[in-house]
Amino acid sequence: MTMPNDTKEKLEIQALHFFAVHDYERSSLNDIADELGVTKGAIYHYFKNKEDLFRAALNRLLDTMSQTFMEMIPGDAPIRPLLEGLFDFDAALHELGDSSGLGDFLSAYENSFYLFLAGVKKFPEMQEKLDGIYSIFIEALESVLKNGIDRGEVRPDTDVTAVAYEITAFYEGALLLGAFTSKKDYLELGPRVCASILTRISTGKEPVNSGTGNSILRALHHGRRNPSRE
Repeated sequence: MTMPNDTKEKLEIQALHFFAVHDYERSSLNDIADELGVTKGAIYHYFKNKEDLFRAALNRLLDTMSQTFMEMIPGDAPIRPLLEGLFDFDAALHELGDSSGLGDFLSAYENSFYLFLAGVKKFPEMQEKLDGIYSIFIEALESVLKNGIDRGEVRPDTDVTAVAYEITAFYEGALLLGAFTSKKDYLELGPRVCASILTRISTGKEPVNSGTGNSILRALHHGRRNPSRE
C-alpha cells in the first residue's frame, strides 16, 4: 500500500520534536518509532537510518528558518517599527509554527539551539547552512538601513554593516540567555536596547505612510500569502 505523500514531511516534523528532547546518540530507531507511533518499516520507507532521518529533519528546520528570514524583513520596511517589533518575534514564531506544522517547537529556542549543536557536530556541512541563515538576516537588516538612509530616516554616516551585525548579535545573545535561564529579560530590555540604537542612528524624520503595528508579523503574513514565494 502506498503511503500518503505527506508522510515523509510528518515524520521529519515529529522527529524534530523527538530529537529536541532526547539525546541523539542514546536514541535508537526503535525508540523513535515508538515515540512517533509508527513502525520501523514506515521510517525505513523514507529514510536509510537514524542519521538520515536526523539530517532530513534538521534540514527541514533550517530551510523553514531561512525562508522565514527572507520573508520577515522586506527591504523597504521602516526601521523604527521594525526594531520596535523585533522582540515580538515570539508571536511570529508561533504563527510560523502553526503554518509550517512545527507547532510550538520554534518558539522554544533551547530546542533549536540543541539541534544546531548536535547537527553541526554530526554533519559539518550544516555549518555552512547556518552561516547562510545568519547572512540572510544581516543582509536584510543592511538593506533596511540603507533604504532608511535614502529616505532620510537614518543618519547617512551610519555604518549599516556594523549596526546590522550589532542588532543580530544582541538579538541572538538575548534569546540564548532566555533559553538557558529562567529570566526573560529580553522582553523588557530588548525594546530598550533597540530604542537606544534608534536614538543613535535616527535622523528623527519619520517615513510617510509607514504603517503601524508589528512589521515582522505583517511581513510574515505577506510572505506566507504570496504564492511566488512558495
